[in-house]
Amino acid sequence: MTSGSEVVEYIEDQAELAKYLADPDAAGKPIRTHLQTSDRVIARVTDGIYREPASALRELISNAWDADANRVTILTDAPRFGRIYVRDDGNGMSFSTLSHLVKNIGGSAKRSAKGEGLGVTGEDSERSPSGRQLIGKIGIGLFSISQLARRFRIVTKVKGASYRLIAEISLRTYSEEGGVDDAIIEGDDGYINGEVEIVSQPADDLDSHGTDIILEEIKPRVRDLLRDSDRWSHVFQREEAEKAGDKEAANAIRVRRPLYHSGWMAGSSPDGVATMQIPPSYPWTDATDPGERMAALMDAVEEQGKKTDRPELALTLDAYLNMLWTLGLSAPVGYVDCHPFDLTASDHLGLYWISNEQKGQSVEVQMLPGETVREAVKARAPGNRELKDGIAQSNGEFRVYIDSIEIKHPVRFKYRPAGERNLSKSLLFVGSYNPNLSKVAADLRGGGLCLEAYIFWTGRIVPKENNGVLVRIKGASGATFDPTFFNYQVSELTRLRQITSEIFIRRGLDAALNIDRESFNFSHPHVQLVASWLQRSVRQLTNRHKDLASKLRKERLGAKAAVEAGVLQVLVNRVWRERQSDDVPPQVILADASGVDHARAQGKVALHRSITSSFGASGQMPKQMDGKVEALVQVLLAYDVLQGLEYAEQEELIAAILQIFYGAESK
Repeated sequence: MTSGSEVVEYIEDQAELAKYLADPDAAGKPIRTHLQTSDRVIARVTDGIYREPASALRELISNAWDADANRVTILTDAPRFGRIYVRDDGNGMSFSTLSHLVKNIGGSAKRSAKGEGLGVTGEDSERSPSGRQLIGKIGIGLFSISQLARRFRIVTKVKGASYRLIAEISLRTYSEEGGVDDAIIEGDDGYINGEVEIVSQPADDLDSHGTDIILEEIKPRVRDLLRDSDRWSHVFQREEAEKAGDKEAANAIRVRRPLYHSGWMAGSSPDGVATMQIPPSYPWTDATDPGERMAALMDAVEEQGKKTDRPELALTLDAYLNMLWTLGLSAPVGYVDCHPFDLTASDHLGLYWISNEQKGQSVEVQMLPGETVREAVKARAPGNRELKDGIAQSNGEFRVYIDSIEIKHPVRFKYRPAGERNLSKSLLFVGSYNPNLSKVAADLRGGGLCLEAYIFWTGRIVPKENNGVLVRIKGASGATFDPTFFNYQVSELTRLRQITSEIFIRRGLDAALNIDRESFNFSHPHVQLVASWLQRSVRQLTNRHKDLASKLRKERLGAKAAVEAGVLQVLVNRVWRERQSDDVPPQVILADASGVDHARAQGKVALHRSITSSFGASGQMPKQMDGKVEALVQVLLAYDVLQGLEYAEQEELIAAILQIFYGAESK
């Protein structure tokens, strides 16, 4: 910003800095200051609190939400990833706001009395000027950027202002190896954690507003993470070994090419020449509308359900596309299709209201044609509650675009059959919880708690990573789905794998977030209350599902229900109960190709009969041995041996086992 011969003065006092920037005579004259934390502890913990690039971008998106932005645009320079650009159309920062930001890292003005004066909150310190519930709290957003680049530029403008502020920032954060890198310690007021050069420039576009953040030099390791360098390196090693005929070396490398990816550029250093070695493979075309691209991404992942019963993101998408998915889960954006509270009876679901009683039971809620879940709940559920999450807000929509892809919440509510649990529709359990904590000491209860939630059961959750519970605080989440349901200690593995659940926290719990915003302090009373409520609710779903599935089985079995099972089936049933639940094991079908495809589409376990074609003296395993094959598969399923394998791999494993008992020696 300044030439090497110019001498730029430093101003360390926050009030003096704001006064200088507000002086019209200072326009175009840069000034320097040092970044400073409001608490020494912050400087010691912030280097590395954001584990992935997605976590850092998540914080910038949250800051834009808090600034009343309606649109955020992020350009990543994929697949080179040499530069990242973030723009929002939020409120922007004034002289005072920017001065406070750089002199109080870790001392956010949000949720405080001074927030309104600085223009970062409304009269209610818990809300933005336009009335949004604030996501940010402790004010360490600058450190999120430090995980991506050490140097960056902020350009910001407030609506109606005749100036815009440009800040060149160089961050230095705590390092375990070397202490505070190049930093100066100034008594007990905190660490100085970097340097800022700020200049005010005249602006004629009075109505424009918002903030741009430009990261010119992305850290090498961040580039490697975004480019999936380690994965591509292993892919190339495997493919070279295959070409050379070295099967041992190739089989030792389990990594394969992702089906969809942003491509690979060889030699893509920030200042070097980058050559496209592997062209991108996206599940959309250039003509696909940006608003439809997340849906196309979900379609591509779901398509893998034809190869395996539980498709995994890690095997389907590269690091970049996985990042888009993660941001879709964490950002306060709308769903790919629709909010679960806006589903209707035509979406093939049974609706139930969750009881908040300790040993309560769910209540079925009838849905009329064309009626949404929230409408049915308000009309006929106990208490006639109004579900508020997902209702459009008066302060406008919030949209996030990354490289011409509109980021949306990648969760769908499709009915998928489940074999023996082949209910004719999915189950949607919804509820709200607002416990009375007045009897708990104020210093223990951590404030009030209020939530809404849904628990959705279907035959298969696709992808695998959407199985579990996701906690969203004021529309945002710092974590991915928790498949343990807050360490639910009940042997319901099969059913738990068939559940997607989200908890929408409307008040409370944010105090229980650890500093990385990706984990919880489990000793906090709000976490304990949420975990207890969730697990009671899951129990209500599993009890209801057991009852429905049991009735359905009895209807299907008819007169056969009274027939005593054979010895082999008794064995399989015992193993299944011990390993999974008190249900019967899934039916296993041996069929030709068309029969297998049809059975799998119905959520059943099916194998191609051809896997038995080379056994026995006649060249084919005797038909009467089908029962043993089915029993073998059921036992493998009970022990989760087949989990995570593609259908072809499952059949290869089963064929190998059968070969041992019915192969060459039996001929």
